[in-house]
Amino acid sequence: MSLPRRSIGRPVAVAMFFVAVAFLGLISFARLPIDLLPDVSYPKLIIYTEYTGVGPAEVERFVTEPVEQQVARVPGVQAVESVSREGVSLVTVRFVWGTDMDFAVLNVRERLQTLDNVIPQQADPPIVLRTDPRSEPIMAVSLAGRSDLRALKELGESVFRRRLEQIDGVAQVAVTGGLEREIHVEVDPRRAEAYGVTIGEIASALEAANYSLPGGSVRRGRFSYHLRTLGEFETVAQIGDVVVARGVAGEAGQGSVITLRDVAAIRDTFEDRESMATYNGAEAVGLLLFKESEANTVRVSEEVERVLEQLRQEYEGLHVDVAMSQAGFIADAISNVVQALVLGGILAFL
Repeated sequence: MSLPRRSIGRPVAVAMFFVAVAFLGLISFARLPIDLLPDVSYPKLIIYTEYTGVGPAEVERFVTEPVEQQVARVPGVQAVESVSREGVSLVTVRFVWGTDMDFAVLNVRERLQTLDNVIPQQADPPIVLRTDPRSEPIMAVSLAGRSDLRALKELGESVFRRRLEQIDGVAQVAVTGGLEREIHVEVDPRRAEAYGVTIGEIASALEAANYSLPGGSVRRGRFSYHLRTLGEFETVAQIGDVVVARGVAGEAGQGSVITLRDVAAIRDTFEDRESMATYNGAEAVGLLLFKESEANTVRVSEEVERVLEQLRQEYEGLHVDVAMSQAGFIADAISNVVQALVLGGILAFL
């Protein structure tokens, strides 16, 4: 018996078969991950080493060249390129296509461990970075509406970042722009010399005064309470009260106490700005959202929009705007695909 005759003779079985195929297709479509770019692993690694305060020639000699010599012997390396700048060394390692990058990262890190006694101790340990096209942020959110950029950045870090990182699928939220608080201690060389105090003694006194340590434990019945001695600074005035020397013969006389306020000026200011964020021509604080590797970009973006709407209601005077989102482009692309499928099905039926 031919297949058409068997199908006509058993209509219920054939109908159930096609219903099962359609049901599996619907389940697969609902669980299909949606992303802007495919899962592509580029055969390239970047080794980043920071050597602060050193010129490009010294960075090339003491950091870049030893790193190049070690990573060039890793199996599968096709080319090694490097850039040495003031205080920074960037070494790019290119592998042949088809190389297992997980094992390549392990091999490179093993080679770099042999440089512990070669590169200067003042240099930071080399960091191995992988290039992933999906590592770009999926959303960029702008916070504006307040003139105090320091308070705005603290709000973004303490409230917005924590609330957004709690969303399922959000891996990290980076805060950019704004002002970062920094306490400057400007030592007067003449006054320090008059009191007989060195820069090293001042730095040691500051480090020893701003410290917290465990203070043991106290037992009461069945319970044990752990104690901590809190010695960190809470106000700027406390920094000026730090004792930097005792019993120094100088302007204050024998047996006097020399505080930091006597030899230095303490200013509550901001750290040097290396970048800034603007939105619609005004300075703002930016939030860059990175998703997890297997998360659905569209669903994560929808959940972020829901949380942002709650935050807008909690902080009415704050302007919270989505400056960039990959979900819009992905949704438009999927809509075009669905439209093409429907039209193709109609034309095929006709």
